[in-house]
Amino acid sequence: MTGDFAPQLVRVIERYDIGELLTYLRDERGFVNTSFTIQTLQGGKRQKYFFRRYKRGIKEEEIRFEHSVIQRLAAQGPGLVAKVVEARDGATFVTQPAEDAGGAPVYYAIFTFLEGEDKYTWIAPRCTIREIQSSARVLADFHRAVANWSPQGRRAEPKIGELLSLITHNVEQLHQNPKGQAYDALLDQNLLLINAEIERVQEAFRALAPSALPQLVIHCDYHPGNLKFQDEQVVGLFDFDWSKVDYRLFDVALALFYFFTDWSPERDGALRLDEVKLFLEIYQEVLAGGAGLEPLSPEEVRWLPWMIRASNLYVLNWGIQDYIHKEVDPVEYFDFLQHAIRTITWMQAEANWSPLVTLAASLA
Repeated sequence: MTGDFAPQLVRVIERYDIGELLTYLRDERGFVNTSFTIQTLQGGKRQKYFFRRYKRGIKEEEIRFEHSVIQRLAAQGPGLVAKVVEARDGATFVTQPAEDAGGAPVYYAIFTFLEGEDKYTWIAPRCTIREIQSSARVLADFHRAVANWSPQGRRAEPKIGELLSLITHNVEQLHQNPKGQAYDALLDQNLLLINAEIERVQEAFRALAPSALPQLVIHCDYHPGNLKFQDEQVVGLFDFDWSKVDYRLFDVALALFYFFTDWSPERDGALRLDEVKLFLEIYQEVLAGGAGLEPLSPEEVRWLPWMIRASNLYVLNWGIQDYIHKEVDPVEYFDFLQHAIRTITWMQAEANWSPLVTLAASLA
């Protein structure tokens, strides 16, 4: 076995009772953590696991939060989540010393391997009707499983209402400190449009006072790229490191943004409202048929169009932060920014906004 990652993989795996490392393959799909599919040999038996090296700067309490959510779902559900593998000392993650002077410790975790097909990423997913229906059921079941439950630890990221003002700051920071790429030029050309959209959504939050809306643990990254499929059914749900406590509706809206915002050149930024309607109808139907969590209330549904707009800004902010603080592919991130801008333009057009509001009203 060769490669720069082999020594650190071996050092961490030695802290577990899972045998010796045979092979590893880096997961190139992730944007945040460094992850691998690994194969080990123990007692003559080969086993596959998912190995994660967490991003720089993450806090222990954030990892504890993520792992407590996974453990909750593993105890509640029919095997859709990869379980956290405990180290020899019983901990759910391993800490290694900082790799540079004055740096932060490095955290690792190992999970059982989820079978199923990785059919999509978060970019331009086009799920089948049955996949949409199954995805809506899984999100509803996830929300029901964590309703009225308190996790361990906490996620450091602010809730979406508080985050809106920080997005303005990040936009201005990049505007004042450009990198000289086409990305910066695109941001400059659309600065007024972006700031106006942030202000509109902030005004809606102030006027509608969402504090009364239900809050619970949300996935906060629920998209087809974080699901595994088999025969058009969801058989795996993963990547809970963005999870936090926030509005239930924000999780639903962010899922709708990811699943149904078009990326095609002709309709980039447009919501496919027929698929939005299908997803929401299934979500409501699942929660109407059992105890533990009610379907979206009329007040939540009234809020839905604004939460979708907030979701677009949330993903826009993620891209801007990455562009500022990381060495990223400027062409790839240009496409992300352009998609966000076109979504803003689509949302601000009355001809598009009115049907979305009407759709929300029909579900109330």
